[in-house]
Amino acid sequence: MPDIIRSLKSLRGIETQTHVPLASYTTWKVGGPAEFLVQVNDVSSLVELLKIVRAEEMPLFVLGKGSNILVSDRGLQGITMRLGGEFTSVDVSGESLEAGGGAPLSSLVDRALNASLEGFEFAAGIPGTVGGAVITNAGAFSGSIADVTGEVETLTMDGKQERHTEIVNTYRSPLVSQREIVAFARFRLRRGSTDRIRSMMDSVKAKRRDTQPWGKATAGSVFKNPPGDSAGRMIEQCGLMGKSVGGATVSDTHANFIVNDRTASASDVTKLIDLIRSEVRARFGIDLELEIQLVGFDKE
Repeated sequence: MPDIIRSLKSLRGIETQTHVPLASYTTWKVGGPAEFLVQVNDVSSLVELLKIVRAEEMPLFVLGKGSNILVSDRGLQGITMRLGGEFTSVDVSGESLEAGGGAPLSSLVDRALNASLEGFEFAAGIPGTVGGAVITNAGAFSGSIADVTGEVETLTMDGKQERHTEIVNTYRSPLVSQREIVAFARFRLRRGSTDRIRSMMDSVKAKRRDTQPWGKATAGSVFKNPPGDSAGRMIEQCGLMGKSVGGATVSDTHANFIVNDRTASASDVTKLIDLIRSEVRARFGIDLELEIQLVGFDKE
């Protein structure tokens, strides 16, 4: 252990902490400690970090803004990595936005508006990063990140840099391999009216506030919508709105959201997820598929 710590702290462009509670790093506000929480600020440092990961055969998890994930109460062994520094850059190039994998989507929304570029309105209010959005094909209100993605640059676990230009738009499915780390991405937008773009963004934000548990501790939609139907509708039809397990409650605003009342554990959330799945299966004969990612549950 001391040797690994020394190795990590010897790397330039990397900040390392140990045994850091992850609840404050996730939008659900649950999750145990990260054995190592590492922030990587540039590509060369990331390549060096991956050498240590391979040499020590350590687990590696890339953490963005902590939305759309549920971290185990046990926490995460190995390295939990966040992308900072140059990975948070957002630049305008003609009708494109070029951004690092750690850049918040909110930064891209703001830059698109300021540059009078249309196409990113759907992302207004999504609490995530570029990397997380690419890995989940994040979207809302009939728009998705795949609609505007032109190119993604990644690093493999071997430290090899890859460029992806053929983007396949599949509902809530990764645009690149989940075994790759999103370093940078280029988004193709189009010129538009600043006033119109602002109006569309305001409309999206208003719709979120009206139809989702805005301002509460959630991880976004818990389940993917089955083809031709809505997971929220099914859960509501099962009479589960307001149903609680411990400190976790099915939202009374949108049934596909689980709210942490600030006392929930990850275990409370998983038990409520299992209950929802069981009820929906019994009534509709459908197995709901998770939209969130369970992290650190392998040994539970």
